[in-house]
Amino acid sequence: MATNIKKNSLCGLGQTAPNPVLTTIKYFRNEYEAHIRDKKCPAKQCKSLIEYKIIQDKCRGCTLCSRACPVKAISGEVKKAHKIDSSICKKCGLCKDTCKFAAIIVE
Repeated sequence: MATNIKKNSLCGLGQTAPNPVLTTIKYFRNEYEAHIRDKKCPAKQCKSLIEYKIIQDKCRGCTLCSRACPVKAISGEVKKAHKIDSSICKKCGLCKDTCKFAAIIVE
């Protein structure tokens, strides 16, 4: 559609307006396709397409992440691996920022 607008427009604005879209599709086509087909964000920037997870082997159960979580989406006992409830998580990233063991990842 952007190519048709560019080719058929009579004014300079109409001919150049589609350029940003065409350029991003040219250089980042795989990211567009991942968003559309796989419902994933390779750049991990789209909150609706990412999920925070705790790596069980790395989690020491220090409770820093659960105390930092504003919606209490992280549960677990002290000195045992914690879990994140994705249905509650607001994907703010505070848990990842406070984890000292790099046990929280974004997928």
